[in-house]
Amino acid sequence: MAEVIYCANHPDRETLLRCNKCGKPICPECAIRHPVGLRCRECAQLRRLPTYDLSPRHYTLALAAGLPSAIVSVILGGIFSRFLVIPFIGGFIPWIIAFAVGLLTAEAISRATGYKRGVGLQVVAAICLVLGYFIGHPLLLLVTTYLLVGRIPVLPFWTWLNFYSIIYLLLAILAAVGRLR
Repeated sequence: MAEVIYCANHPDRETLLRCNKCGKPICPECAIRHPVGLRCRECAQLRRLPTYDLSPRHYTLALAAGLPSAIVSVILGGIFSRFLVIPFIGGFIPWIIAFAVGLLTAEAISRATGYKRGVGLQVVAAICLVLGYFIGHPLLLLVTTYLLVGRIPVLPFWTWLNFYSIIYLLLAILAAVGRLR
C-alpha cells in the first residue's frame, strides 16, 4: 500500500506530487510549472527580470536626468523648427523634432538608470516631457520675442498651448514610451 503524504504548506491536503528538485511534497495549488517540471516556490525562484526591477533610486535618477533633458530638447527643438527650412518636408519638421525630443529624453532616462525599462519609467518620461514642454516652450517664446522685439512680452496661455502643441507632446511621449518599453 502506498504511503499517504501531505503537502508541506497545507498539512491537511493529501498529495501525490513532489518537487522535482528537492522532493518536498506539494499540492497542485503550491506547484509551480517550470520548464523541467513542477517545483515548489522555493526551488522555482520566481523573480522579476533585472531590467524591469526598479527602486525609488531609479525613479529619482530618471526624473533628475529626464527633466533637464526634456527642457533643453524642447528649447533646441523649437529653435531648429523655427530656423530650419527644408523644401517639401518643412511642415513635418516640428513632428520630426517632437519625435526626436521624446527619444532624447528617453535615452537620458535610460542611461541614468543603467538601461532599466518598465511602465514606471515610461510614466516618468511622460511627466518629464510635459513639464519640460511647459517650462521650455514659454522660455523659448520669451527669449525669441525679446530678441526680435527688444522687450519682454506678456504671453497669454493660449499662445503656447494649442492643438499643435498637444500633438507635439503626444508624439514626444509616444517616442519616449516606445523607447522605454
